[in-house]
Amino acid sequence: MTLKPWALAGLALLQATPLYAAEGGGPLDINVALIIWTFLIFGIVLAVLSRTAWPTILGAVEQRETHIRELLEGAERDRAAAAAAAEENRRLLEETRAKAHEAINEARLQGEAMRAEVLATSRREQQEMMERARRDIAAEREGALESVRREAVALAIRAAEKLVRRSLDAEDNRRLVREYLAGVGARAEA
Repeated sequence: MTLKPWALAGLALLQATPLYAAEGGGPLDINVALIIWTFLIFGIVLAVLSRTAWPTILGAVEQRETHIRELLEGAERDRAAAAAAAEENRRLLEETRAKAHEAINEARLQGEAMRAEVLATSRREQQEMMERARRDIAAEREGALESVRREAVALAIRAAEKLVRRSLDAEDNRRLVREYLAGVGARAEA
């Protein structure tokens, strides 16, 4: 709390009055000489203090005000920097999330493409195997039919030789085989 100069003068007057009241005056008696000396001493003390102590005190107060202002400005700068850093972190986090989501989607698409490719390859291989098996079965069937025909021709020729009891020449053999094969072929188709 700062006291004004007139308040200090009044306080000094109130304290000086009881001292002189003991000399024979009452507490409310006014001593003009005492008032003058009090004002004179107060003025001298005020002048000395204003030249020596006040500049130092005011300098310290101003220095403290400057320091507090600098601290507030620094705190404001730090708050702004922290807000900017938080915004940058939020932006980077969103960017990272977007990249991760994109990578996951890309990996999923690649996996689906690989799955489709593997399925297509396996279906193609299955079709090739089925065609090869069909060709093999058809070739085996034809081979088996040819073998059966040859056996049938051989049996027919032996049976015919026994019936005729003679050996047929090559032309007769061929003609008999053709007739027999035509008959066997007609029965196999039916």
